Amino acid sequence: MEPQLDREVFLFRSEAKSYSKTTTTFIKRELPDAVGLPWLKERFTVEAAALRLLSEKTSIPVPRLIAAGQDEDGLCYLVTEYIHGSVRGDMAALECRMPQLHLSSQAGSPCAVCEGIVRANANQFVRKQVLPQLRSLKSETTGLGGIVIPPRWVSESDTRETWPVLSSRQADFVFCHHDLVLHNMLFCTQTLDVLALVDMEECGFFPPEVQQWKYDRAGQFELYENMDLVQKHIQLIGG
Repeated sequence: MEPQLDREVFLFRSEAKSYSKTTTTFIKRELPDAVGLPWLKERFTVEAAALRLLSEKTSIPVPRLIAAGQDEDGLCYLVTEYIHGSVRGDMAALECRMPQLHLSSQAGSPCAVCEGIVRANANQFVRKQVLPQLRSLKSETTGLGGIVIPPRWVSESDTRETWPVLSSRQADFVFCHHDLVLHNMLFCTQTLDVLALVDMEECGFFPPEVQQWKYDRAGQFELYENMDLVQKHIQLIGG
């Protein structure tokens, strides 16, 4: 059964999921009228497994998993701890977080100095902490728990309903986060240090070439347009 929570506050919704929070938790739910996102239920399963794996096998900061499953209507949910004092990476510099230091910045206005700090901290976090530890996690099979969810730049071009679980006796597959981008990092609102890596729906073990790190959505969209890379990844993931 879904755990009893204190008062839940709705945050926003997408075409497939709703997001809300309490004073201590962050809740993601499958919508009954969900559209437009393949492997929706599998995404909840993968995210729960990925959070457990990273929290147990790495020092990468991720939200603590509290609960995951299906409610009485068969709709998936996932509950994690709420990271207080945090802001999503793509919103971190929309206002100056250190006005006492950045004297040229106007209150409530985007801050170029904060943007520079966010970019530097994100790059250091990903290159020094995230990518090396993800590469250290290896498997003899692709996907996670028998579920293979390819990155979206692949599934947009190859719309097959299922992808095979590939095997390798040499454990050639490394753990990948297919949505490694700024808006999936939480930053401290005071120091702009990275507090957590989030959104693990599109994770699993894949050939190392599949892992991509793009700073923002514009960089991610370039992956969709690079058809040589897309075709290479289709071959690597599809067998």
